[in-house]
Amino acid sequence: MKRNKTIFNIGRPISLLLAVLLSISFCEGAPAEDAPGADAATGLRFMYDNFSGEQFCLNVYVEGMSRQGAKVTLIKRVGPMNYTGHTKEGEITLTGRQVDDLREILKSYDLGLWSDLRGRGYGYSPSRSLIVFCGEEVLFDVRWDAVFPKTLPPQEDIMYAELYNFFNDIISAEPGWEEVVSENLEDPRDNPAYYERTVTWFGNEVKLVPGTGVYYEDGHYAEIDYEGKDWWIVEGFTGEWTLDEESPSFDTIFHCPQSASLTVNEEGTLTFILDDEEWQGTVSGIRRYMDDFGITLEKENGERRSCQVSTLGKESYDRIHISCRPGPVPEPQFPPIDVFLVKK
Repeated sequence: MKRNKTIFNIGRPISLLLAVLLSISFCEGAPAEDAPGADAATGLRFMYDNFSGEQFCLNVYVEGMSRQGAKVTLIKRVGPMNYTGHTKEGEITLTGRQVDDLREILKSYDLGLWSDLRGRGYGYSPSRSLIVFCGEEVLFDVRWDAVFPKTLPPQEDIMYAELYNFFNDIISAEPGWEEVVSENLEDPRDNPAYYERTVTWFGNEVKLVPGTGVYYEDGHYAEIDYEGKDWWIVEGFTGEWTLDEESPSFDTIFHCPQSASLTVNEEGTLTFILDDEEWQGTVSGIRRYMDDFGITLEKENGERRSCQVSTLGKESYDRIHISCRPGPVPEPQFPPIDVFLVKK
């Protein structure tokens, strides 16, 4: 996806209490902002690490924020996911104007609210965090795995992108940092994935669910909103299929099926028979744009398989490919399933 060079400062939620606090000083009892050494104990730690495609990695430690400026210690890395690329560590100095600009960014977000958010405690979360401190006292601690209030576009994404771009612009203008210069992150508010989109899919005009498929301009992998209708009925994934005799299995080493059939009814339940072995199953309830989809299969003996169904790049179910990886590992080990079927 194309990444923009600038972030626009519009439409952020503002906490009045936080705005007042930050406009004066982060530290209670600190000298007036125009006094020498004012607010010297105030600082922040900011971390952003994104491994999607090209790596955008930045660790920042700012201390001694005042009208005179601030000291910044940072690590910047650019490169692909295979960990090749460039990393640079060093120090730079913020001017008083840059400190004011940084304050304005922080004032625009509900850090007080976000500091109290619980963590996910499981699964994947972006490697992003923000800590604002006064001496040894932590004022705001936005956890890397915080569960943020759901908004479209996500307010936390806007904040992290804006902070990344703020420091990235400064680094890019500093002599000696050329090897880690990178483009800015895209402003989420400019991403059409967070707004209503309509596409043509299997001959129908359908809507994509806002906030899904955010990494591709064409909406690839976005969830389709069928407005309460069953997608397999709308798209025509119902009926009967039999083995395509002209397309033998890819996986002839393990098993080349002699017969296979699939029956899918309008309730989304299905029967799959492979060489006289029968599975019952269901169709996945979520359909994604320009993507394969899953089916769950189970035998009477309890053997369960999760399989993928592909239309081989066409918007038609006349010919489909069903594939299931070997599993589970370790024992018992089930052989792969890999068959082409044609619709009767």
